[in-house]
Amino acid sequence: MLGNVLSLCFPMKLIGFITFLPAFARASYPEALKWEGCENGSLCATLEFCGDDSNFGYRTIGDETACGSKPGPLIRMTPGNTYKLTLRNNILDSNVNTNIHTHGLHISGSGDADDATRSVSGGSCLNYTWNIPNDHPGGTYWYHPHYHTAANKQTGGGAFGMLIIDDNYDAVNYWAHTSNELLLQIFKSGSSLLANGNSNEKIEVAVNKWYRLRVSAVAPKAKPKTISFDGGSCTIYKIASDGVWNSANLTSYPGLSFELTGASRADFAIKCATVGNTSIKWGKITAATIETKNYTILGTGQSSTGNDVADLGEAPRRPNSLSWTESPCGEDCFYDVTLSKTQINGKPWDKDIPLKNIDYGKVYEWSISGSKKHPFHLHLYHMKIVTPGGCGAHKEGEFYDTISAPGDCEIQFKAIDIGQRMIMVRVTL
Repeated sequence: MLGNVLSLCFPMKLIGFITFLPAFARASYPEALKWEGCENGSLCATLEFCGDDSNFGYRTIGDETACGSKPGPLIRMTPGNTYKLTLRNNILDSNVNTNIHTHGLHISGSGDADDATRSVSGGSCLNYTWNIPNDHPGGTYWYHPHYHTAANKQTGGGAFGMLIIDDNYDAVNYWAHTSNELLLQIFKSGSSLLANGNSNEKIEVAVNKWYRLRVSAVAPKAKPKTISFDGGSCTIYKIASDGVWNSANLTSYPGLSFELTGASRADFAIKCATVGNTSIKWGKITAATIETKNYTILGTGQSSTGNDVADLGEAPRRPNSLSWTESPCGEDCFYDVTLSKTQINGKPWDKDIPLKNIDYGKVYEWSISGSKKHPFHLHLYHMKIVTPGGCGAHKEGEFYDTISAPGDCEIQFKAIDIGQRMIMVRVTL
């Protein structure tokens, strides 16, 4: 019955459980979803969708926190595993429909995977099966509702959360492992700015030690803002965008301010040299404060990450889905995408009429225009920037799943590994 809406929520047979949590928590991101072993070697869990007229959210079973007052639980998965999620819509009104979209994941777009046209009504459940490929890029992603006509209201009302695909940690240096991980999900709603559900979130770090700061931004209409690091003595490098490690040397993108869309993620290598505070700002508003403290204040059991730039090491090798060398397949593989307030290429959304069919295994090159006002998100495949010199804040040769750039932006992607329904989104969170 997987893939169908069930009138009742039937639990799957569980044979054990496993949790994925950093050894040392540095910021108060909500707890991780607990995956439990079930049939055929899969891992299973249940996620609850809650809400009222204006507040929505995702919660673990038994969590009685006010709905929408904090992000949903951290969903952490490992390449090579199959995950079965039951989404329970706890809203009693059967007219309230919802679903869940794994924003940025390289998984199937049909059946009970990440088909955003499926939905579950209030009082019912919907089952998902996520097969994470063995070579899926390890990175920072997020999840949110994607039910047409309700996605903006539900996401803007607080229904979202961070999602992490684990790296092969044997291929990255220790600073990038979970024990040195800092999680920050920034949410802008009206005049309110929250980080991990808190006003001015506090992040505690040890002096002169490398950390991996994972940032997810959730903001209305997903329009770009600057995330900046103000004060203190921190050295910062942007090392990944939208879940994909940079192809360049990890120190290629240093700085204290970086542009992100309100649907983007970024990973940073960060080290603060002296005791003090550093403000993390979204636009002009402080989202969080990094408090750098003496090593002994943070307790014992902390392995050193090194404090030299050379200790960052190198990015892991990219999978085949992001490593093609061939050119676009021909005239049919070039396509212009023009975004407007309510349409793409002059056509409104219709789940039954595709804008274009693409062939499996081919490389496509598209020209995206209008994304500065209406950021563009592509399901299933990350987009490689091929415009000489890049597009705005998007660097040539790097991969993104959400584009917001002035003028035309030339991108390429390869339809490999998976397929089915590939949705193009004019982001309007």
